[in-house]
Amino acid sequence: MKVLRKLLAFLVVIALLGGGAVYALQPSEDIKPSEKLSSVNSSMDLASLNKEFISNVSYSNSKLSTSLKIDNEMFLSILNHATKDSAEIQEGSYKLVGNRVAAKLPVQLSFINSEISSNIKLSGSNNKIELTLEDAKIGKVPIPDFALEKYLKEYLTGTGVSVNGNVITINKVELPVKLEGIEVSNGMINVSASLTNEQLLQYGSQALKGYLGA
Repeated sequence: MKVLRKLLAFLVVIALLGGGAVYALQPSEDIKPSEKLSSVNSSMDLASLNKEFISNVSYSNSKLSTSLKIDNEMFLSILNHATKDSAEIQEGSYKLVGNRVAAKLPVQLSFINSEISSNIKLSGSNNKIELTLEDAKIGKVPIPDFALEKYLKEYLTGTGVSVNGNVITINKVELPVKLEGIEVSNGMINVSASLTNEQLLQYGSQALKGYLGA
């Protein structure tokens, strides 16, 4: 991709000026085969997610609400299923660490095996999700926000998301409920949502059929 090539060339020049280009562009540690998203056994699809949301429904403040706590295993399973057609993402490593998602994606720079890494802050409301890419680096070299924005805009063209600086906004979340809030805390993703009576009946019926094997 044109923007990626320009970004990498720019960072190579920075590394060369500082000395030790190869060392600077190499990651601190390689992604192990067992850490790759492609190694995850995905058991969580949209139907399974529906069941999880429906099982936690409660009624308060004149509306139906639900919540879900997603641990690292469930997160990886969902991500694996959602990105199964993206070979690049499948080669990456992702993990819930504290209040962030630690992400690593391998890239090839001529003869150098490098890696783009970032700690991602997750937030959202009103059926939108924001991913803020913090401490983004290629190898050991920090990526400037302006360069990261150009790369992300090209990489995500046609996906329906928007990019502003180091923030990616998913403008429409494909969930069976309305997303009210999402955050990462202590290695868990906490999701709160609401739904209508019609949605409860629809997805509750689907979940029941799934349990009964219909």
